[in-house]
Amino acid sequence: MIDDDDDLALPNRKTSVPSGHESLPSIELDEVLAALAFSEVVPASSEERIIDLPTALRLAEAENPTIALGRQAIAEAVALQTGARGLLLPTLNAGSNYHLHQGNLQASFGQIRDVNSQSIYFGAGARTVAAETVAIPGVRIFSHLGDAVYAPLAAGQIVSARSCESIAIGNATLLAVVQRYLELAMAESTLDAIHQGEAQMRQIVLATAAFARTGQGRSGDFNRACTDALLLHSTEQRSQEAVAVAAAELSRVLHLDPSIRLKTQAGAIEMVQLIDQGYDLPSLVQLAQGARPEVAARSAELAATEYRVQQENVRPLLPVVSVGFSGGAFGGGSNRQDLGVPSFFQTLGTRTDFDVMAVWSMQNLGWGNAALQKQRRAERDQATAARGIVANRIAREVGDAYARSESRRQQVVVARGRLEAARAGAREEIARTRGGEGLPIEALNSVNLLAEAGRALVEAIGEYDLAQFELFVAIGQTPHAALPDPRQAAKLPAPGGPGE
Repeated sequence: MIDDDDDLALPNRKTSVPSGHESLPSIELDEVLAALAFSEVVPASSEERIIDLPTALRLAEAENPTIALGRQAIAEAVALQTGARGLLLPTLNAGSNYHLHQGNLQASFGQIRDVNSQSIYFGAGARTVAAETVAIPGVRIFSHLGDAVYAPLAAGQIVSARSCESIAIGNATLLAVVQRYLELAMAESTLDAIHQGEAQMRQIVLATAAFARTGQGRSGDFNRACTDALLLHSTEQRSQEAVAVAAAELSRVLHLDPSIRLKTQAGAIEMVQLIDQGYDLPSLVQLAQGARPEVAARSAELAATEYRVQQENVRPLLPVVSVGFSGGAFGGGSNRQDLGVPSFFQTLGTRTDFDVMAVWSMQNLGWGNAALQKQRRAERDQATAARGIVANRIAREVGDAYARSESRRQQVVVARGRLEAARAGAREEIARTRGGEGLPIEALNSVNLLAEAGRALVEAIGEYDLAQFELFVAIGQTPHAALPDPRQAAKLPAPGGPGE
């Protein structure tokens, strides 16, 4: 703000006391000073913790359920890929079956016979009767060859898509953390700037009160100074609320206990430069199209639909293959004495079965296959359109972030110039007052402008930093790669402070 030795002390003015001025009752000044005293608008928390941006990002990545959902989507896709890769691996079955028949049977040559029979099988596989092979083989491979070839390829692309989507979700979530962190840092810096402005405003109130008592100033000047001081104090109370709300929002996105008040490091909000200023907008858009995980995700989904189209195209041309092998013990008997088998199970012994089948199918005279092929091609075209939509959205996001960054860079320049001009004006007014050339009330407007300029610079720098982070993420980078913390500890006082 202004130097500490620039206090608005009461000068020795060689002017006569204007008539009609009344002395200011001391109780009024005491009441104003009591109203201006600092008080906690939001009840103080039982515990406070200092947090910096790298810590906030680590907490978000470790605890955030949104990021966890994205990672679980990858695990699900990997599970589906594992299943697709195993289509040509055999299924193992073990079991037993017992068969009992009593009554008429028809022989192959048409004769009806009264037969009582039973059989038993146990070993690899199950379900065999009479001369049949084992219906459920002990070792079985059953799959369409086209599915076995193309399903794993499509599943692999889906894994890539889910992985890229998880990165995109993480970047968006971490960017929200950066935004909440910057909002808290800006609110705290704004509150610091207001506190400095209040200190200067208090000096004006005391000086105008002293001038009014001695008759060198009007009581109206004192009332005006009190009004502005109380207005600034109301702004300070709203700023306390903004700090508490920003801390609660940061706790929310980090999924921390809201009863713990988060605070950023003490110090100034510094401008961070994450993007080389040598890049123009077309270059940044080109970088984003090649680096954004959303584009990679949509491209992987498009590749998956291409494999599914090929899968349906070859479905009528490739067979369903069934390979089965079984081995176990089988035996039985019947009541037919003419067969020389007078008792049951006397012929129990080992048996093995090996079966290979290949079946070509054309669904619904080919109409069913044609419908499936059209469906897959439509899905491919939808994936192509989705990728185009994402590419357009990314270009727009980069353009918006680039425009905000460039605009807010200029706003910082203007805000710095405004602060320097306001500081020079305030110092000149203070010097005039100390030299007896002016009244303290004449410095009131300059002090107000200085306080507003300090808050404006804080806001301009914070918004520029946020725009830089937005542009950084928009071109496909993760906030973790942005090492600088805009809240630098113990380097410079807040904008508008005595040291600037």
